Amino acid sequence: MSFQKKLLAFAAVSALSAATAVPAMALENEFHGLYRVFAFQTNAETGGGTFNLDKDAKSTFYAEQRARIMYIAKANDNLKLVTHFELDARFGGQNTTTASGKYPAGDAGALDADRISLETKNVYLDFNVPETPVNMKVGIQPMSDAYQGVFGAWDGTGVVASAKAGAFTPTLAWFRLGDNNFKAAGSSAGSEVLPGKESLDLIMVDGKFAVNKDLTVGASYYNVQNDKSANANIAYPTATYELLHMVGANANAQVGPANLTAFAAYQFGDYAAGRNLSAWAGSAIAKVNVGPGKVNAAVLYLSGNDKTTGDFKSFRQLATDGSVSYYNPSNMWLLIRNGQTINSSTAIGGTDLTKGDRGLLGFFGGYEIASGKVFANANVGYAQVAKKGTANSSSIGTEVNATVGYKVYDNLTASLTGAYLVLGDGVNKKTGTLLPFGKADATNPYLTAVQLNYTF
Repeated sequence: MSFQKKLLAFAAVSALSAATAVPAMALENEFHGLYRVFAFQTNAETGGGTFNLDKDAKSTFYAEQRARIMYIAKANDNLKLVTHFELDARFGGQNTTTASGKYPAGDAGALDADRISLETKNVYLDFNVPETPVNMKVGIQPMSDAYQGVFGAWDGTGVVASAKAGAFTPTLAWFRLGDNNFKAAGSSAGSEVLPGKESLDLIMVDGKFAVNKDLTVGASYYNVQNDKSANANIAYPTATYELLHMVGANANAQVGPANLTAFAAYQFGDYAAGRNLSAWAGSAIAKVNVGPGKVNAAVLYLSGNDKTTGDFKSFRQLATDGSVSYYNPSNMWLLIRNGQTINSSTAIGGTDLTKGDRGLLGFFGGYEIASGKVFANANVGYAQVAKKGTANSSSIGTEVNATVGYKVYDNLTASLTGAYLVLGDGVNKKTGTLLPFGKADATNPYLTAVQLNYTF
C-alpha cells in the first residue's frame, strides 16, 4: 500500500474513533400502550356509535379492536417528549365513512388489511421550568375536568402549567379546541377569515388543597369563548353556546372504610338567540370496603331545559353531542356509555349525558370483588330526565349488568359482560308523548361482550 493510501486509511480510522468517542446525549426510550378487543352480541349497539330502539330489534354480532402505542423520549427527569397513537378497526372493516364518523374510510379490518388507520392521540412536550416548582405541558395532550368528566375529558391542543406549593396544587390551562379559517367551495372571494377569528377557546383555572392525608378540597373556574359570525361559509366549532362561565367545587375524603367524592358546578353565560345560560351539576360517590370487596354507590344530577324562552337551564357539555363527556362511576353500559368501550361507545341517549337537553338524574350502585386471578362486579342503575317537558313520563329505565373476569397474566385479562335495560315509560309507551330519544313499542336493549385487555 502506498504511503498516501496508508495516510488516508489512518485518517479515516482516526476520524471514526473520534466520532465514536464523542459522548452521546443520554436519551431514555419508553414504550407503553394497550391492546383491547371486544366481541359483542347485542340488539342495541350498531357498531358505528348509534343506538337501536326499533320494535323487535334484531340481535347482531360484531367485533372491534383498539391498540394504543405511547413512545416517550426522555432527555432527563425535567424534560421529555410524549407521543401517543391509536389504531382502531372493526373485524371485517368499515370501508365507507359512517354518518357518525366513527370509522375512517378504508378501515384496516377489511380483507388484506392494507389500510391507513393510524390516529394521533397525543404529541406534547413535558418539562419543568428551571428554578421553579412549575411543570409545563405544551401540545396535543389529555385533559379532564375536575367533575368526573361530565363537562369533558378529552385530548386537545393547549398549554397547561401546574405547580406544587406545599399542600396547594394550582393549575392554569388554555386550549384551542376549534379554529376555522377556510372558505367553502364555490363561496365568494374574501369569505375566509384569519386564523383565530372563528375559534373555540377554553381557559381553565383549578386549585386543589390537601387539608390532611384524608381530605382534599378543590375549586375551579372554566371559561369557554365560542367566537362565530354570520358567515354561512364557515363551519363553526361544536359548541351550542356563545360564552360559558363555569364555577365549581369538589372534595374527596377517606372516612374509615369509605372513600367519598362530591362535586357541584354552576354554569352561566350567553346561550344562542340572546338567551342566558343558567345550569347546574352535582354528584356524590361512595366506595366502601365491605367484606372481601367494595360497595359502589353514585348519584348524578344535571339540570335540564324544557322551555324555548327565558334562561336556558340544560347543563352544557364541552361538545354539543357529548362526545367527550363521561361519568364512569355509574358503571353502566346501556344507560350511560361505559368508558371501556371503543368506537361503539354510546348509550340510550347517544353520547349525550344531558339526554336531549332534558338533563339527567341517575342513581347507581354495585359490588365488586377480586380474589386471586378472578374478579367480578354486579351493578344496577336507574335514570330519568330532569325535565320531561310534554312527555308523559321522565323515566328512561333501569339497567342491570354484571362482569366476570380472569387475570390470565399480569398484563392480560379476559372478561365476559352482560347488560339488560328495562325501558321506562318516557322512552317506550304505546300511547302518550315520549322523550326526544324515545320510540313507541321499543324493544328492551341488551348487550353481551367478551373482552381481552393487554397493557404494557
